[in-house]
Amino acid sequence: MSSTTPPPPAGSLSYEKAGVSIDTADAAKKKMAETMATKDPRVLHRPGAFASLFDASFPGIREPVLVMKTEEPGSKQKIAFANGRAGSIAYDMIHHLIDDIIVVGAQPVAVQDCIVCGKLQKDVVLELVAAINDACRQNDCFLIGGETSEQPGVLEAGLYILSSSIVGVVEKSKILDGRTIQTGDAVIAVPSNGLHTNGYSLVRALMAANPGLEREIITNEFGQRETFLDAILKPHTCYYQPFKGLFVDNVGGQLHGIAHITGGGIAGNLNRILPENCDAQINAAALRVLPIFKRIKALGNVPDADMLRTFNCGIGMTIVCAPSAVDAIVQHLQPFKLDAYPIGTIVDGKGDVRYEGNVQW
Repeated sequence: MSSTTPPPPAGSLSYEKAGVSIDTADAAKKKMAETMATKDPRVLHRPGAFASLFDASFPGIREPVLVMKTEEPGSKQKIAFANGRAGSIAYDMIHHLIDDIIVVGAQPVAVQDCIVCGKLQKDVVLELVAAINDACRQNDCFLIGGETSEQPGVLEAGLYILSSSIVGVVEKSKILDGRTIQTGDAVIAVPSNGLHTNGYSLVRALMAANPGLEREIITNEFGQRETFLDAILKPHTCYYQPFKGLFVDNVGGQLHGIAHITGGGIAGNLNRILPENCDAQINAAALRVLPIFKRIKALGNVPDADMLRTFNCGIGMTIVCAPSAVDAIVQHLQPFKLDAYPIGTIVDGKGDVRYEGNVQW
């Protein structure tokens, strides 16, 4: 008697016919495991494990506080995938994620990702995972696991939705949460390299209304020529490596708070760390607006208030510190090619951010 598996009956349905290839997924997952492989003894699980195991020991930290966040790169990913830049958007996602936890003084530890797609394209998924993994290792943490889900009928082929989660750690006594901010403190702007990951619904509307806009040449802040597309797809700046030296002694205890400037602009993010009895008074005329934002404003005739609420306008982080620490912080960031500068002062108030003067568009 033959042991050969009989062919499926005519007209039968299979998972692959329904749109999901288990063989392709398995091959991709094998490659992902190779990409994520590490000899770090803190990673205890083996490739393909149902769950990730990470040794939660933190040498040098007496009272470890875990810092956790989940993030996704927003509608920027639609433009990135449409232009074959999957790896770029992966850096965006991880850099944004890390920036959200370092504002409390945390060091990143471990990341997990989630990739949902309508059709699993092996090369695209591997490019994503390789970039996510690289972004993690550049910032002293690890991609230790995640989920890749192919969902035909839920998403169209070629459409991807990304998200990721991070765990960081901070010494309890060194948490930066703004509680030490006081009247007279200085506010320092730390530059962004462009839009980062916010404002892309407005940008996509501009691109739809102006065919060929992606090829328009923009002269950036360094006098270099680049296309509009290149300008808007620069990966989100990650500030961990430049900032971690500031966390060592907290500039003698004079670093009082950090705000990541994302959707909502300066006013919608700096206010998240202000004490209830303090306002931040920002000199709008001092803001160094990047050329890409000036072009967006002019092209869309976007009101000043909408620009400041939608985009970072060239400021990726704000640091609140004692006035005596300003020079030390600015000098510390210069070797990282971050030309930080003062933009305001903390005054008596009720936890708000207020502008004085006009932005120089």
